[in-house]
Amino acid sequence: MAAYLKARIDLGTLEAGNKLPPTAALMKQFDLSDNAVYRGIALLKAEGYVHSQQGKGVFVSDRRRLIAGANRIKGITSPGESIHHKLSARVEAPDWVAADLGEGECVNRVRTVNRGDFILQASQSWVHLDVAEVVPEVDEPQACDPTWQAIYEQRSGNPVGVASKTVDARITSAADREALGLDADFAVLVMRSVYVTGDKVIGVGEGVYAPGHPLAIA
Repeated sequence: MAAYLKARIDLGTLEAGNKLPPTAALMKQFDLSDNAVYRGIALLKAEGYVHSQQGKGVFVSDRRRLIAGANRIKGITSPGESIHHKLSARVEAPDWVAADLGEGECVNRVRTVNRGDFILQASQSWVHLDVAEVVPEVDEPQACDPTWQAIYEQRSGNPVGVASKTVDARITSAADREALGLDADFAVLVMRSVYVTGDKVIGVGEGVYAPGHPLAIA
């Protein structure tokens, strides 16, 4: 139960502020006793995933505000996994990104999530230059502390949200094979996110998951 809820929170299908189902519903869904559900919720609280509001229930926490630096990296990976930032460069937005972000130059950030030498996920984000003016760290090929979205929100005072999040599948392209270190074609899962402040799109992200990498989809 705890692993399932953590995966949904990490993927954004359970967002900050969302209320968890009541204990009775979790007991039925996962065939658990009430004590087991309480223990699972306690684990999620200890790791900063959720918090209680007296008389109201258990809610998903905004983990960007709770974790930073090395703890952030630990919080968004599983044991034995590591994040490798590969690139941060000014580029022209690809057509599919420009459809949301707008045409012209943006900051392309590239990273992978590895388990040893095996690449589990290859991710890219395309960040609007308006963000780079407020968060110059996005031009550096390293993690923003805690995230570029959180830093932009804090410095600009403009809240950042996810306008859309979609999951699809495709046969690997040459770029996918190179990014994931594959020597043959496979079907891979692809998750895309669009980040906004107000009605303005300020970033687009894409994560490509290697074959066999578990991904919870709700």
